[in-house]
Amino acid sequence: MNTATQILSQLGGNKFIAMTGATCFHSGDTLIVKFKGSKIANLMNVSLNTNDTYTVEISKFRGLDKKVVKLLNNVYADMLKSVFEETTGLRTSL
Repeated sequence: MNTATQILSQLGGNKFIAMTGATCFHSGDTLIVKFKGSKIANLMNVSLNTNDTYTVEISKFRGLDKKVVKLLNNVYADMLKSVFEETTGLRTSL
């Protein structure tokens, strides 16, 4: 299992995709998620760090402009869902 698949499963897997309308891509140790339904943000990058934590960047992408809404370092796997939900206002499960 590659790193991006593991990150997606920690976010909730198919339930996360269904609840957010997400489209997921991967690039090495980074998961890129484009999602719908939030006026605050629509793009999230989650990268694995060397100390086994994640760097999470949640941003608003419109046209050719990208505005970073929240950038967090050293996020643990069990915090990924709550960081996403608090920042975007979207739920990841029922």
